[in-house]
Parts: sequence; C-alpha cells; structure tokens
Amino acid sequence: MSIQKHTNQGQPDGLSIVNNAERVLIDDRPHIVFVFTQMWRWILIGLVAWGTMRWFGISLNKPILTKSANGALLIVAFRFVLGLIDWFARRHILTDSRIVAKFGILRTVTTDIPLRRVQHIVMVRPFAERLFGIGSLGITSAGTGSIDLIWRGIEHPQQVLDTIRAQVDRMSIHGEGKQVTPVIGIVGGIGAGKSTVTKVFEDLGCVVSDSDQSVREILSDRKVIRQLSEWWGKEILNTDGTIDRSKVADIVFEQPYERRRLEGLIHPLVHDRRRELIEAAIQDGAQGVIVDAPLLFEAGVDSECDAIVFVDTSHEIRLSRVQTTRGWDANELNMREKAQLGLEQKRKRSDYIVANNGLPDELIGRVTRVLASIRKDLAQRASNG
Repeated sequence: MSIQKHTNQGQPDGLSIVNNAERVLIDDRPHIVFVFTQMWRWILIGLVAWGTMRWFGISLNKPILTKSANGALLIVAFRFVLGLIDWFARRHILTDSRIVAKFGILRTVTTDIPLRRVQHIVMVRPFAERLFGIGSLGITSAGTGSIDLIWRGIEHPQQVLDTIRAQVDRMSIHGEGKQVTPVIGIVGGIGAGKSTVTKVFEDLGCVVSDSDQSVREILSDRKVIRQLSEWWGKEILNTDGTIDRSKVADIVFEQPYERRRLEGLIHPLVHDRRRELIEAAIQDGAQGVIVDAPLLFEAGVDSECDAIVFVDTSHEIRLSRVQTTRGWDANELNMREKAQLGLEQKRKRSDYIVANNGLPDELIGRVTRVLASIRKDLAQRASNG
C-alpha cells in the first residue's frame, strides 16, 4: 500500500481518474495473496480431478485418462493467469474527497463514491482472507441500501477502514464553521416540471449544476470539436465550425458503439465540472447544490448526491405539457419514457417527493419544506458522525 501526502501532479498511469485538485491518501491494489484466495476452489477441484483421473487411469490401465489428467492442471494454470491479470487491473484509491475502485480485464469499470455520500462501511473477511491477514471492504452510499463499491484483498484492512472513516468524518460537516451544503439530485418523468422545481431551489439559495448546459459548453471546446471531427468527419460541423448537435444525435442514436464512445469523452468532463461547482458551492456556504442531470440514476450521478428528490406529476399533466411545448402525442411520450428507468423505480430510489400538480405558490412551499428537511437530516448525520 502506498500512502501519498501530496497533490497529484505527474501521477502514474491509472491515477488519471483522479482530479488534479484532489490529494491521494491511499493508492494500492489487492495484496498478491488475493490471487490465491480467489481461486483456492479452482486449485482444490483441479487437484482432485487430476488425482482422480490419474488413479482411474493407472487402475484401469487407461493411459488416455492419465494423460487427460494433465488437462485439469492446465485449466488451473489458465485460471491462475487470469487471476494475475485481474489482480494487476484492480486499483484502490482514497483521496481527500472520494473513494475509487477500478477493475476489469477486457472492460475497465471504475466506481467512485464521494466521501460525503458514504453511509456504511462493512469489513468482510472470509476464512481464506483471514488466514493470510487480508480483508475486503464494502461501501454503501446514502439512499441505495446496497453495497455500491468493494475494495478486495486489502492488506491491513482495519488500518484502511480507520483511515476511510476518519476522512468520512472530516467530510461529513463540510468544514468547521460552515453551513451544511447538501447535494440534491432531481428526477421525475418527462414533462414533470423538473426545471421548474430546480428554479425554486435556486431562488431559495441553491446553486444549480445543469448537465445539459455543461455538455453544450464542452461541445464548444476546440479540443472536443477536433476529436469528434476526427471520428465522424467535417460533416458534423456547422458552417461556423461549431458542432451540429442534431447530426451528432443521429449518429449516436443509430449506433450504440458511437454513443458509448461519445459518453466516454463527454461524461468525465461533465463530472469534473460538476465536482468543481459542488466544491465551490460548499466553500461559499450555499443552501444546497441541485444536480439537474438527464438519466441521473442510469448514469450513476446519484452516487454524488446526498439526497434525491422525485418530482411527482400526473400523467395527464405531463402529457399536456409535452403536447404544448414539444408537440408530442401520447405514443411519443410513452416511447421515450420506456427508454429510461421506470417511474416507480425512480420513486423508490428517491429520498423525497415533491408534488408538482398545483399552483406555483404551493410548489414553493413544498420545495422550501423539502430543502429544510434535507439540510436538517444532513446536519444530523454530520453531528452523529
């Protein structure tokens, strides 16, 4: 395990997932023993299969069985090589603001949870890991109720657990003497009036992180324009050299691979902008930060939030709104909503509900009460450590 006490500049390969403003406290991968603890069953089964086949081969005078027994050892060896590659691909990173787990052989998966979002930390030590003095940690984020991130095969797991808890305690009050600044995600059905609710939060002193606006700004960046032009040609540009978003939309809608490639370029940039805005809002003591992001759950942005607010609006009102503002009929609305996480799932995964069916004054009162409840709950969590 390496403990780093500096701002990471000139960081080693793999730490590019960490923002330059973050201080890296732990950067390691599982202990090498992890390879054996993950495959001891394979070793046992392989040895039993090898011994059994050799015994039968010799007893029955079947040389082919004796030779085939070596195949069991080859399977174990192949599994061992895969285990080594898996071990090498894994990375555990703790910074002064978040926890990151990176793994995957053919496809790299990176999961991170802001420290302010951490709710529970569970240590798991199966017999094989206890035998070698290692352990694994499971991290649960607020509002999910399940293990969202796992650090596997950690050397000195209790020491790492204490370090993470100390950082979570430090982040829980967002700095001594400063107001609690919750990060709040907004979800709801199409036409529910999420923008209206967001505006009310903004009027109450919250800062808004608008992902759509961030994407528009990023698509105006020369480096991004150059990259997209290399991928898809000059045909995606307007006459003034800017990105024609409708042409890009046509490409990514028809080709899932191209959509994933675009998301791989844009999403990290949006993520960094959102993180910078949140940190600045916390420093300024804002009443809250509102994250207005399409597909908030689907994109995993909910992991960055202290609370999720579901905007509850009847289907009739939502249909009326999209008919007026977008010219959609009921079929169009239903088709687009089926492409997203279901409304009931969004409701279940949310922490608060704001009804948006009545008069503006009623909405203001509801949002005001929800904001007060979120701030109170966050302050209580902070004081309880």
